Amino acid sequence: MKQLGTRPLLSSSFTAPSWVKPMTLGISIISGAVALTMFNIPILVRTIQQALEDVPSSQRDAALAMGLTRWETTVNVLLPAAMPAIVTGIVISAGRVFGEAAALIFTSGSAPSRLNFASTNFMSPTNPFNIFRPACTLAVYIWRLTSEPTPGSTEIVWGTATVLLVCVLLFNVLARVLG
Repeated sequence: MKQLGTRPLLSSSFTAPSWVKPMTLGISIISGAVALTMFNIPILVRTIQQALEDVPSSQRDAALAMGLTRWETTVNVLLPAAMPAIVTGIVISAGRVFGEAAALIFTSGSAPSRLNFASTNFMSPTNPFNIFRPACTLAVYIWRLTSEPTPGSTEIVWGTATVLLVCVLLFNVLARVLG
């Protein structure tokens, strides 16, 4: 089990200096998004590739024999047949993003900041729509509260975990309905 935790830690220690630092993004939401994108693109690409390869070749051959071009075959035959597997791959990648904490500690930060929802300055560090401000995800917030307990933090941790669980559940239901 301990081996599962080394991948995010090693890849985040690689991503922060190799992508975030040269791009001069600093510790920000966009840095976390870049890091998570770098982690999940290979998995998502491989899942989509496998889904397209799993479509029976007889369907491809039949579409080409009917005079469709390769592009029309891909769009009208392969993608609809592979869509359930593609949606599954997207849900799996999104699930990894929801639970990822180690990479975001190094790239997005770990301290929740006070937000001013009335702010109209989109570059203000208190504006909730500023993607260049430090942020804290729910998984990182849970980790922070459990590593530095304070009076009442247990209730906050359980509430935050419930919100995270409900978000993942809603995402999976939405993926099931759309897929």
